Amino acid sequence: MLGLLRNDPLVVRSLYVNHYPAVRHYVLKNNGNADDAQDVFQEAVTVLWLQVKEGRFSTSTESDPGGFLFQVAKFKWLDVVRSAAHRNMRVLHSDGAHVPAEEQDHEAEERIHRLRGAYEKLDEKCRKVLDQFYFERKDLATIASHMGVEEESIRTIKYRCMMKLRGFRRTIGGEDRRAE
Repeated sequence: MLGLLRNDPLVVRSLYVNHYPAVRHYVLKNNGNADDAQDVFQEAVTVLWLQVKEGRFSTSTESDPGGFLFQVAKFKWLDVVRSAAHRNMRVLHSDGAHVPAEEQDHEAEERIHRLRGAYEKLDEKCRKVLDQFYFERKDLATIASHMGVEEESIRTIKYRCMMKLRGFRRTIGGEDRRAE
């Protein structure tokens, strides 16, 4: 996990290649689609990254980040399913749903590249606020004081930046490219 601590792209790529197929399979079997699977997996990777950065990823689970990623993604997907937008879905609890890593390395690499590109499209202020909030785990008041603005302004900036990133969802998933 030292590679994750150093933000090594090979480690992130490896996480996608080795563990995304199981999450994708689980989400698809539980009334989700490929975009949903990508979203929950990305959130799970972010949670893992934060756990590693904060030194909270225990050595007992260090040998199996896949199990951790799958559990986080599963619970995040169950939260989505329980939400109002998905009330009529039926969930199949197939915890053991593992698919061999048949996803191509190239596909995972392309998705990571598109994700980085989408993040780079954000302006400097957005990246600064999101980095401090999500990666450095600073609260909004601290970010506001460092930037010399009101906390409510940071809340608004963070919201708008996240909406911009969500707007790039199709680009990250590669759908815009396929439409060409």
